[in-house]
This record gives sequence, structure tokens and C-alpha cells, in this order.
Amino acid sequence: MMAKRQVLILAMTLCFLPSAFAYLDPGSGSYILQMIIAGVLGGFYAIKLYWNKIINFIKGNSNDSDSEDDLGNE
Repeated sequence: MMAKRQVLILAMTLCFLPSAFAYLDPGSGSYILQMIIAGVLGGFYAIKLYWNKIINFIKGNSNDSDSEDDLGNE
């Protein structure tokens, strides 16, 4: 309950801030876009790397071998 209240207060505070009149040049926008793309691709790679461990965890299997297949090496 307390966390919901804090999130609501934060959201209300951010909604009613005055304009900053800040300038973002194209280089800044490009850098932000690169960071978003890198984060998404890094997340996909981490999922690919540990896919077998994730599936075994979901299925409840206790196959915890550290073989090359679990690390994504083929």
C-alpha cells in the first residue's frame, strides 16, 4: 500500500513540473536510441545464453549441470 502511494505521489509530481526549456541536440537523441537498442539486444542475448536454465527452472527440473549446452556454446 505504501509503495502504491509513493508511486502515485511521484507520478503526480512529475506531471505538474514546469517546462524546462531544455535543448536536446541530435547527438543526444542518437545516443539515447543506441542505449535503448543495446539494452534490448543485451536482454535478448542474456535470455538466449541462459535459455535452457530458464526452461528447467520453469518446468521444475533439477538438471543443474554446467555443461557447454547450458552456456549456449554449440
